[in-house]
Amino acid sequence: MDATPMAWVMTTAVVAALGWGVSDFLAGVLTRRIPILTILIGSQIAAMLLVLPAAIVRGLPATWDGRLWLAAAAGLVGLPAMGLLYRAMRDGSPAVVAPVAAVAALVPVGWGLLHGQQVGAFVGVGVVVGLAGATMASWPVPGLAGGRTRWPSVLCALGAALGFGAFFVLLHEAGEADEFWAVAVARISAGVAAVALAVILGHGRTALFRPRIFLVGAADVGADAAFIVAAASALAPTAVVASLYPAVTLLLNRVVLRERLHAVHLCGVVAAVFAVACLAR
Repeated sequence: MDATPMAWVMTTAVVAALGWGVSDFLAGVLTRRIPILTILIGSQIAAMLLVLPAAIVRGLPATWDGRLWLAAAAGLVGLPAMGLLYRAMRDGSPAVVAPVAAVAALVPVGWGLLHGQQVGAFVGVGVVVGLAGATMASWPVPGLAGGRTRWPSVLCALGAALGFGAFFVLLHEAGEADEFWAVAVARISAGVAAVALAVILGHGRTALFRPRIFLVGAADVGADAAFIVAAASALAPTAVVASLYPAVTLLLNRVVLRERLHAVHLCGVVAAVFAVACLAR
C-alpha cells in the first residue's frame, strides 16, 4: 500500500460503489420494458463514446505498456458478466444479488493477499463485515417481490460474479501501467465488442441514445475510474467497499420505487457503513 491516506482511498471506493449502484438501478428499471441486449449494447457503446474524446485529446502513451492488454481483456470479460447480471435482474430475484456482491469481491481480495498485501486487524474486520453486509443487503426475503429463488438467475449471477471478480483484478493490474489508459482501453474494447454484437445480432437500431441508457454507461465509466484510482493503493479493501454497490441499488429501489426495505436489508446497509469505517482506519 502506498502513502495515500486510507480515508481518501475508501472515499474513492465508495464513489465506485455509488456509480455501479446507480448504473445497476437504472439498468434494472430499464430491463422491465427494454430488451436486455439493447441495454447492454447501448450502455457499452455509450461508455466507449464517453472515453474516446478524452483518449484522443490525451494521445497514445509514448511507450505502450504490455499490461494495458489486460485492460482490453477486462472489457471483454466485463461485457458478458454485465449481460448475465442484467438477465438476473430482469428475472426479478433478489437472491441473485447476494452471490454477485460477495463472490465477486473475494476474487480481488484473494489476489491481493496472494501478492503480499498486508491486512491489519481493522481491515480484516472490515473485509468480513463488508462481505456479510453486501450479502444481507441483498438477501432474498419470502413475501417480497421476487423473493422466491430462481436457480437460473442464481447461476447467471454466479457467472457474473466470477466475471466481475476477474474484471476487478485485470483492471487493477492494467492500472499499474497507466490508470487513464486502463479505463479507456477497457471501455473501448467493450464498446467495440458491443458494436460487433449489434451487427451480428441485427441490433443496428437499438435505443443507443436514450438518455437513461446513456446514463447507465456514464455511471459505469465513473465507477471504473474511481475503482482503479482507489485500488492502486489497496486492492482488497477497495474491492470489498466497491462490491457494496447492491446496497446503493437497494436504497434507490426503496426511495425511488417505494419498494419495501426488510430488516435484514437494513442490517446489511448498517454493516456496510461499519465496514467502510473499519477499512478507512
